[in-house]
Amino acid sequence: MTLVALVVAAGLAGAAARGTGADEPTTPSGQPGRSGTYATAAGPTWSVTKVVDGDTLWAERDGVTLKVRVIGIDTPEMGQCGYAEATRNLRAVLGDRPVTLTAGARDDADRYGRSLRYVDVDGLDAGLRQITQGHAVARYDSRDGYGHHPRQDAYVRADAASPTAACADPAVEAATATAPTTPTTRTTPTARITPTAPAAPATGDAGAWPLPGDRHPCPQARPVKGNENSMIAHAPGDRYYGITDPEQCFATMAAAESAGFRPARG
Repeated sequence: MTLVALVVAAGLAGAAARGTGADEPTTPSGQPGRSGTYATAAGPTWSVTKVVDGDTLWAERDGVTLKVRVIGIDTPEMGQCGYAEATRNLRAVLGDRPVTLTAGARDDADRYGRSLRYVDVDGLDAGLRQITQGHAVARYDSRDGYGHHPRQDAYVRADAASPTAACADPAVEAATATAPTTPTTRTTPTARITPTAPAAPATGDAGAWPLPGDRHPCPQARPVKGNENSMIAHAPGDRYYGITDPEQCFATMAAAESAGFRPARG
């Protein structure tokens, strides 16, 4: 009887040790596993329809559309060093895969009406990945008056240890779109630079349409071209307007900016 009891006790101890392995990701404490993944509860997934910038996206499920602001991170704004790189990196992290959106901030939405959510793809925390790759900083948490969130400690530690991603000078990038530039140091995302918007485009009644030399014309009523690769909008008369092949067309530059594009310069 004594031998049997010892065997049973040893088996229970082994099972308990396996159930609390240090490599297993956890959610109650907000700490990621070694791979940066989270053991999120099974739930509905969303399709990402548009990445606006490095911390904002649009998602859709069952006919419901949601504009999402990633919890606890901040990435450069339009016209700021690192904006294009952070946006491209988030697109690459998400790919075409479905995402899980999880609440966790003090508030359900920010003052702009964007839903505050963690964004996980195949268990990978997209916000944490932005930080660890140097494209985002940990922000909007208990340190600056927005309340503690479950993954804050992991985000802050990752921010302190993350590299600083190189970026192209935003003024040069906006003027040349694809021309190579000398990398510069990423600026703090709170330092905002407002790009100079070109004059409003003509509505089309001033002459023939399409314009001479325009290889990829938009409709005359929506002449502003939006290039999703660079997230730059080109109005008629801009240097690269005629050769820009747009994914979106807008009636005005203001409409393009509302969709997340920034005006071209020159």
